[in-house]
Amino acid sequence: MLLDIPVPTWRDILDILFLTIVAYQLYNWFRETSALRVLIGLAVLGAVYSVARFWGLFLITLVFQVLWQVLLILLVILFQSEIKQVLEKVSPLRYLQSRRRDFSGVLADEIAQVAFDLAHSKTGSLIVLARDDNPSEYIHSGQTITALPVPALIKSIFNHHSPTHDGAVLITGGRLAQMSCILPLSERQDLPAEFGTRHRAAFGISELTDAVCLVVSEERSEVTTIVNGQYTVWHEPELLATQLKQLLGMPERIGHLSRNFFLSLLRRNWKTKLAAFVLVALTWMILASQQNINTSITAPVRTVKQPANLVLVASTPETVRLNLTGNRMFVDALRQQDVRVELDLSSLSAGKHMIRLSRRDVDLPLGIAIDSVVPQEVAVTLKEAPVNAPQKSKRPAIEETVP
Repeated sequence: MLLDIPVPTWRDILDILFLTIVAYQLYNWFRETSALRVLIGLAVLGAVYSVARFWGLFLITLVFQVLWQVLLILLVILFQSEIKQVLEKVSPLRYLQSRRRDFSGVLADEIAQVAFDLAHSKTGSLIVLARDDNPSEYIHSGQTITALPVPALIKSIFNHHSPTHDGAVLITGGRLAQMSCILPLSERQDLPAEFGTRHRAAFGISELTDAVCLVVSEERSEVTTIVNGQYTVWHEPELLATQLKQLLGMPERIGHLSRNFFLSLLRRNWKTKLAAFVLVALTWMILASQQNINTSITAPVRTVKQPANLVLVASTPETVRLNLTGNRMFVDALRQQDVRVELDLSSLSAGKHMIRLSRRDVDLPLGIAIDSVVPQEVAVTLKEAPVNAPQKSKRPAIEETVP
């Protein structure tokens, strides 16, 4: 028996596309974190629950219904920071605020050169350049300072003999705001083995905010930028300065959306986007077949069991509108000839009658229920059937002859 796949409507297509975008964004936000592994585990449990419900496994379905209520509370407690991060990213107030960034090209050049100077002197450092998000709420034990981020000051902060050299510095709004900061460490398991605490701290703050982190390794004299959980190793200060100008400069204004923009949007990470679309589409097909939907159908009104001594004069209306509810698979297979509205006239006498339709007057296929009938009453007029008098035989008489 072939699987009856429901045909999606334009509303279903919008539903699938929207959830595809949500699934793709959730994957990007929670990628390589413990929250992503929890989400995958919940997806597996959801699939088991759907299969158990489809097969009618009562006990498993009941256990999962109780388990979901407990899991929701545990998820809010365990992942409150991740949930807060996601809600902040989707909040429209974030885009209504001023997007101006007080970074200049000269500052980007100076910071890039300072990073390579620190690398040549084997001086470890961690510089956090804030953008739209405010990383202050994730920073602990920082010392507030208000100063221009000039190269001499940055080098003195990370000097081996300085008491503040172990922490990170925060530059926001073109000013040096904090130093000796303790950042949250990333829990990712796929980081290179040579990355130490500074790199893990940079990954941690980049996973929570959109800050640009600049890390200098004192062991390898290596300069690395970490943005949104992705790292890049740089070998020339000029290239680093160019990248910082792009990351820290003024955001581009929203202009005319060209065809190339949409093509690049589809091609970027297309495998992940395709996987999200397939996952959402399969989920829709599994759940849509179990969904109850509403439909309307017009059915003719027929009369049955009419008394032999009565004649039907009129029956109005001749058709009624039926509002039906049922499983989507059964509703999609419903045809107009499968629905019958039959009026039983066996108990009626001559005259005009108003018959109120009920569910027993409507014959429906299995799995379909009736919500309402419009109109609810049918006017029926009956009269006595005419009685025909017996006719005389017109056969010619046979003359009897007497022999």
